[in-house]
Amino acid sequence: MTSGAAQHGYTYPNTSNDPDQVDVLRNRLGLRSHSRLSQAEYRSSRQRQIELRSGAGPVGNFDADHLKAIHRHLFSDIYEWAGHTRNERPVVDGRPVEPIGFLRKGETTFLPGSRLEMGLTEAFRPIRNPDTLHNATVKRFAAVAGQVLNELNYVHPFREGNGRAQEAFISELGRRYRHEVRFSVITRPRMIEASIAGIADPAGKAMRHLLEDAVDPARSTALAEIFAHLRQQGVEPLSLSIRTARPGETVSGKLAAVTARSGCVDTTHGMIVVPGHDVSSRNLTVGDTASLTVTSDFPGPPPDGTPLLSRKPQAEGFSRLASALTPASPPHSGSASTEWFERSVSPRGGKDTAPETDPLPRPPRSRRPSPGG
Repeated sequence: MTSGAAQHGYTYPNTSNDPDQVDVLRNRLGLRSHSRLSQAEYRSSRQRQIELRSGAGPVGNFDADHLKAIHRHLFSDIYEWAGHTRNERPVVDGRPVEPIGFLRKGETTFLPGSRLEMGLTEAFRPIRNPDTLHNATVKRFAAVAGQVLNELNYVHPFREGNGRAQEAFISELGRRYRHEVRFSVITRPRMIEASIAGIADPAGKAMRHLLEDAVDPARSTALAEIFAHLRQQGVEPLSLSIRTARPGETVSGKLAAVTARSGCVDTTHGMIVVPGHDVSSRNLTVGDTASLTVTSDFPGPPPDGTPLLSRKPQAEGFSRLASALTPASPPHSGSASTEWFERSVSPRGGKDTAPETDPLPRPPRSRRPSPGG
């Protein structure tokens, strides 16, 4: 993204036609290329994420101020404006920057800057009452947190770092209510799909199911096992759309991988992980084409000390979806999915923001009741 403002903006003046040096965000390190800035930003924010996971980050009431504090914690080593929303005028390189009112990516238009405060109020409405998630089940937590995450994505409050700040916020919310949120098993394509769906329907099932997969220990363990198998076969799972099947769902496709706890079916809609019992009861092996209805639950995670992989992966059985991929080596951190999401929804250097004036008002999205448990 880049600001179209003629005044002092978030990016350095362009002095080169090299795409790597166009619309580079002003930063404390004085780096003038996207590649070098991205590397420095990743190293710094990754360390800050480790601090957050260890409980050394900012505390708050899970409101706008708390989100800003998390963003500041993640990015203050790189950006002067860290913790400031895009409707503000923080001082950067000695001068206030112009607010960003109009923000879009592709066909997605985010909330105008003039309505940002209203949007944040709406985003945090489902968790305004601290008792809302007290003793919440996985499904209840995923439903409420999913709506918050969708609303925050639509607001897109910061110039950069929205995905990582939102991920950290939801992880902290999970910690507060004793739910571990494992974003490491959420892939880039799936996060993008759920985020796009959530723009139109904040309480929709796509983000809710995504968070169920990240929070439910049985589902996240099944995904982690399949990820490990795929990597042993030279395929980077974070590049694929992979999810777990829901009870009663019929899954049709080619069996691509099997572990002791689950099987992975390559379908026309991405890879879907099914409980192992539904595979073994049909005597299916890797490479078989089948249509099966999920009737079982995913087994719980193994006790401490149990190896993640109970048997060697079977190498054959990949269709066009997986075989077309070359082995990749991105950082396998818990932030990988949202780091890619950030580049996809709000990439640096893409010309998809307009001047700071708001566009003509569009009809507000219809508001649906807060999700239930």
